[in-house]
Amino acid sequence: MATKTHPQVAASKKAAARKAENEAKRPQPHWLRHQLPVQENDTPPAPERHGAAPLSQGPPRLLDKGEVCIIANVTFPTVWAWMRAGTFPRARVVGGKSMWLSVEVEHWLAALPVRPLKGDTEPVEAA
Repeated sequence: MATKTHPQVAASKKAAARKAENEAKRPQPHWLRHQLPVQENDTPPAPERHGAAPLSQGPPRLLDKGEVCIIANVTFPTVWAWMRAGTFPRARVVGGKSMWLSVEVEHWLAALPVRPLKGDTEPVEAA
């Protein structure tokens, strides 16, 4: 016995096909059209890296307040207190917003102390 598809399923498939057709016709923005060729020895994006990754080699990114809070795993009042105390990089004003250079935040992360483990005979230094 053949199963009968619901009319809504057919309509949604038709809509998906129409959307895909329209996406193919739409011109891409200039920043998507020009892509650099990927070489085999390029560093993979952050999620695929394993182990301790070196500091970023590309141009510095600007991080907003939310990204900095996520990276530091604290609330913004804590970041603000750290900046006032001089233990966290100061923000830059970009278009009226507070932004941090990714390189400075990465250096701050690299300078954080390494947690000692039970059984360590010598203090462990950050990589």
